Amino acid sequence: MIQIRGWGLLLMICAAALLAYSWSRLGPEKARQSLERYESWSGKNPSALLGPPSQYFLKQRKLAGPGDLILPAVSAESGVKVWALQADNTLRVELEGSAEGKAVVLRYVPVVRGATGLYFDCVSSAPLERVGRVCQAEVVKSEAGIAAQLEANAQVIARLPAVVSASGVELTAGTAAGSVVVVPANAADLNNCGYQCVKPQSCATPRALACGRTVDEGNSRWLEVSPTPDEVRGSNFATRAAADNACKQALGAGYLVAVASSLGGVFKLNGGSEYWVHNDLRAEANCWTD
Repeated sequence: MIQIRGWGLLLMICAAALLAYSWSRLGPEKARQSLERYESWSGKNPSALLGPPSQYFLKQRKLAGPGDLILPAVSAESGVKVWALQADNTLRVELEGSAEGKAVVLRYVPVVRGATGLYFDCVSSAPLERVGRVCQAEVVKSEAGIAAQLEANAQVIARLPAVVSASGVELTAGTAAGSVVVVPANAADLNNCGYQCVKPQSCATPRALACGRTVDEGNSRWLEVSPTPDEVRGSNFATRAAADNACKQALGAGYLVAVASSLGGVFKLNGGSEYWVHNDLRAEANCWTD
């Protein structure tokens, strides 16, 4: 009887040890699977997560923090538990599962090189052999280096040249700016200056839209550019499609907001005036998204 009880006690101890081992393996295994899912998801959606804060910087000339923009909802396929912008402008991504009893956290650190030069480096306190495929730490080598990089960012941003609007007014840092075409005194001269006559303007400034339509007559085809009758703030339009729709409603079918790189044709615009256009060469230089 004593021998049976001894075997029973031994079995209980072994079962408990096996259960503890299984639970200890569950976290790292889930973390490994989450990393694989995150690597696959981010490879298929390279700008889904970092695109919004990048666009925010290009438009506002400052780094995004909490409340400045809405990040996309966490994808069920991403292996991510939660992601969020932090007060220091880094982006924190926590994966599902754990390693060595700790959450697996990736921190994307903005690295500013200029007005249009921004990318995100990734650092993590998790072992490199676990996260190295998705978190390279190329510039910021560890979490200890984040503060120095943020200070370097602040210095670069402080040295950025001022944006001067089409009206010659210096736009303060953080002012959302779009693109207008500044029409020469003789509107026909737009055929000579084209994109050179496209300048920045504050999205809060009311201007009419320049709308173009293709005209076919016999063997001839040309672009006819006309203004909308009302001046509107560029910020009134969330998307290019909304600006296109405003052109159609004001001027009729076939009219779309004029494209900055192809300003040529017959102009029914007033000389010396400014009109909103869509800047297809610099996506960040629009009040709306494409």
